Amino acid sequence: MSTPKVPAFVCVYGPSGIGKSTDTGYAFPNAIFLAAPGALKSVSALCGYTPTQMPVQTIDDATAAIRQVREAGGGGFDGVVVDDFSFLAEQTMSAYDKRYSGFKLFGAMRESAIRFRNEARYASLTVALSCWLKPPRVRDDGTRIRGGPDLTGKLPEQLPAMCDLVLRGAWDAQRKPWGGIYKVSGGSDYVGKDRDHGTPSPAPMNLGEILRHNGYTISRLAILPWQEGAVETIATALLAGDPKDDRKLLEEGYAALAAQGHDPRHVRWTIRDAWDRAALRRASALRHGTFFGPSNNVFGL
Repeated sequence: MSTPKVPAFVCVYGPSGIGKSTDTGYAFPNAIFLAAPGALKSVSALCGYTPTQMPVQTIDDATAAIRQVREAGGGGFDGVVVDDFSFLAEQTMSAYDKRYSGFKLFGAMRESAIRFRNEARYASLTVALSCWLKPPRVRDDGTRIRGGPDLTGKLPEQLPAMCDLVLRGAWDAQRKPWGGIYKVSGGSDYVGKDRDHGTPSPAPMNLGEILRHNGYTISRLAILPWQEGAVETIATALLAGDPKDDRKLLEEGYAALAAQGHDPRHVRWTIRDAWDRAALRRASALRHGTFFGPSNNVFGL
């Protein structure tokens, strides 16, 4: 029996409104979310559950919250999601600006972020943070700086350094109905990282399925005991057929689940995960030189 992986420390970043908050809602239904009031409306509307939320105003508040959850043995949660870390950084800078100036201000900010990073790294539960995107830029001396999480100073490089996974959100208009994607490889232009070396680039914007694909244990919403089995059944059917038939198979899967009376939001969530799971496995098969073939598999939902 394989040993479960140590919970992941993850950072996703991208333009505002691209879907990061909703994706973390899908990925971590049993986590506690550290977020500003109203920041998680999309999760309730699209995912069909209300996440447990703790309001925080600064990075130091988030660090204390993670420590509190850790010392409580998880407190019934299996993860902590910080949404949005860039906003917290702004709030923290504003608070420190009343006490420090010049290099001391940036030094205090750096120490705050490092304390958070260390607490998150050793929290013994999944920690995921989302950030706005800071594009690549060129300093006055001509030095090129990679794009990354929107943070001050050297933090766009230093904070991701201890993460297991650093993904940049983008949009693929050709990928319908879910056009969000994540990119791992940013080359010399953007920060990116995957310690497990299992995430294709681009990958579907589906952090839960990416982590499952890489061998992490990611729990499902307790009121949906049927969901994981349905995701695997549909993904297996997709892999057994031709990708050109995906839409037809997904429609059949949706109809089969809807006929059982499930909440349409939960059905859509399930279909999304199944399609993305199949996409990740197809990418892995191409990488490793294995192939899936057609069959006459049918849904047994």
